[in-house]
Amino acid sequence: MRRFGARIRTIARRHLALTIGLAGATALIAGGLALAAVTGAFDSTPAPVVDTYKFTADWTLLDLQRHIEAGEVATISVVAVDGGPYAAGNLTDSTIDVLAAKTTSGQWVRVDLSVSTNDALVALRSLGFGRLIATDSIANVPGGSGVSGANPSSSDPLNGLFNIALLVIVLVVVIVLVRRMPGMGANNGSGEYHVIPPPDPNAENAGSHGAVARPVRFADVAGCDEAKLELTEVVEFLKAPERFNALGANIPRGVLLHGPPGTGKTMLARAAATEAGVAFVSMSGSGFVEMYVGVGAKRVRNLFKVARKFGKAIIFVDEIDALAKTRGGHNSNDEREQTLNQLLAEMDGFSSSESIVVIAATNRVDTLDAAVLRPGRFTRKVNVPLPDIEGRRAILAIHSTGKPIDDAVDMEAIARRTAGMSGAQLADLLNESAIYAARRDHATVTPADIHDGWLKSILGTSRKRSMDERERSIIAAHEAGHAVCGRLFGDRRRVEEISLFAHGDALGITVQSSEDDYLPSESDLRARLIALMGGRAAEAILFEDVTGGASNDLEKAADIATRMVTRWGMGRDPHGLSAGVSGRGTLSLRVVGEGVEVSSDIRSAMDRAINSILDEAYGAAREALLTEMKRLVRVAAFLYEHERIDGTQFEALYEGRLAPSADVEQEWRSAKSKPRSWDEIEDLISAAVRIPEPELPAVAAASTAPVSLPAVRSRGRRSDRSIGGAFRAVLLGSWRAIRGDDGMPE
Repeated sequence: MRRFGARIRTIARRHLALTIGLAGATALIAGGLALAAVTGAFDSTPAPVVDTYKFTADWTLLDLQRHIEAGEVATISVVAVDGGPYAAGNLTDSTIDVLAAKTTSGQWVRVDLSVSTNDALVALRSLGFGRLIATDSIANVPGGSGVSGANPSSSDPLNGLFNIALLVIVLVVVIVLVRRMPGMGANNGSGEYHVIPPPDPNAENAGSHGAVARPVRFADVAGCDEAKLELTEVVEFLKAPERFNALGANIPRGVLLHGPPGTGKTMLARAAATEAGVAFVSMSGSGFVEMYVGVGAKRVRNLFKVARKFGKAIIFVDEIDALAKTRGGHNSNDEREQTLNQLLAEMDGFSSSESIVVIAATNRVDTLDAAVLRPGRFTRKVNVPLPDIEGRRAILAIHSTGKPIDDAVDMEAIARRTAGMSGAQLADLLNESAIYAARRDHATVTPADIHDGWLKSILGTSRKRSMDERERSIIAAHEAGHAVCGRLFGDRRRVEEISLFAHGDALGITVQSSEDDYLPSESDLRARLIALMGGRAAEAILFEDVTGGASNDLEKAADIATRMVTRWGMGRDPHGLSAGVSGRGTLSLRVVGEGVEVSSDIRSAMDRAINSILDEAYGAAREALLTEMKRLVRVAAFLYEHERIDGTQFEALYEGRLAPSADVEQEWRSAKSKPRSWDEIEDLISAAVRIPEPELPAVAAASTAPVSLPAVRSRGRRSDRSIGGAFRAVLLGSWRAIRGDDGMPE
């Protein structure tokens, strides 16, 4: 019965409007039934038509029909007469029901029946004479069945009592459901907040609100030391507020934690409550807002009421941006604004003796209302960023506890490889690695399990799919182009995986790891663009036709180039006559944010600058792949043969220490993929040799000294990727020698 009641309450919470409607309709129906019972509307036996009857004649049913058709009958009724002799009929206790007809002259005639009165009434109604049957007699005729049992008693006191009892039961059920609904009860008003009581065996009033979770301490949170330091003062205030009050210091009543998802904001709030030894009352920002006006404000009041019962507590509001967005505008919502007003009023209503701190978390601090961020409310704003390499190392150490990690696993290398990953992603990485180890029946988590878990956490599950030789050839060339360009130009990026297996929407992948780079330079961004363009450039060189496989690469490249021009002040208008002091011509150092209006000339100049950056990146990728053709072919053929290359194998292929099978290296490009002949590729290299060095327009030279475009450099591997004509000739000769040495098809 208890489980059934819990099920009913769950359904009522999920369908609040429907439940309220059903409860109201049920109450109206029950009230109507009770009113009918009290007034006697359920009395099924009608009172007699007259008290005394004197029949002047006897008819049969056929006689009755004939007189009705003649228009001589006014009413047909069932009357109760004395069970004695037929003459006159004063009603006695022993009465019988007979069928009687009242003529138009006012006389009563008895109808002799060979069937029951109910059957006779049904027959008359079926003949179309129902209009003549008295209303009190129709009540005795069952609708459509034709036959009924004996009449009930004219007065049944139990019938009225039954209906009254039914009304009471329905009202009790309605009251219970309404009190259990979110926002309607007398206890919490929401049913959505969670309470973790303080570590005190005598603590009460919290056990019914949720199970007590495992305590989280500051030692369980890593990668955000600065944020922990900020919350340490809150912990000290909650432990000993007298020390602060004696000095006239007021601890900030509100702390706002903001940062990317998965960086540990919720864990920090829970750890602060655990370290301070106070209750932790939490609720999501979306849980306050309902379609009914006033519900959210009541939930805010009840949330603070619960916290005040503990004396000392931390109130945690997760995703507060769902509640505290900027008021007004086209996205204004009256219920949300009233709820926010109530939250601000509650925070302003703290007395100096109350030891309650409100901690909120958000990923969108830019959308919050200014009244929320003012001093006195969320005074302290703590940024919880993505962890650096030291933080990632500490997070991996915490989450590897309890997992049998193999001695060959290098956590330092994993920390370097996982730049840009949050604490939640690192925890998921180790969990996926442990799942792989269990699936493969390993006693420990091996480096291979860690590698596969890393790929799954950042790319999703890989899947092998059936592909023909054409797709296999094109995808191998595309991914090899990415890898070779990334190796040539990316001194901070290392190729970790090249695969023909599909991951998500990508038909193939080239995964590169990088170190932390919080201040990317223009050359680093251009190197990233060249690596993105390497896939399309490899397709255009090795095949006569290109595919749509580079769509995602081109989107990423366009986004980077757009931000370089519009936000970071990089690039220049190639049609500008003067470079100006900034070197950007008409663009100067102007940047454009969202919603900022600029003139059409500036917008056109920005578009030309973006196109110029993309064209330069594609040209550099094409030139590099033509120069490094032997490496490109070697990597693509090996990938075509083995379907997957790890970082160690790629380095060996790049340096020439590993090679594909000789027949595969010559025949890996399928005829269906429209491969370009090696003679045509030689012509492409020759054409690249004849390309003159770019020069600025003569008019620009007259106005100011020529400004050379930024050269993309690889800091450790190549000092200059701008290849001169003489050097191109040497490379062309080397390419011809390579073709002759390897015996590639003419």
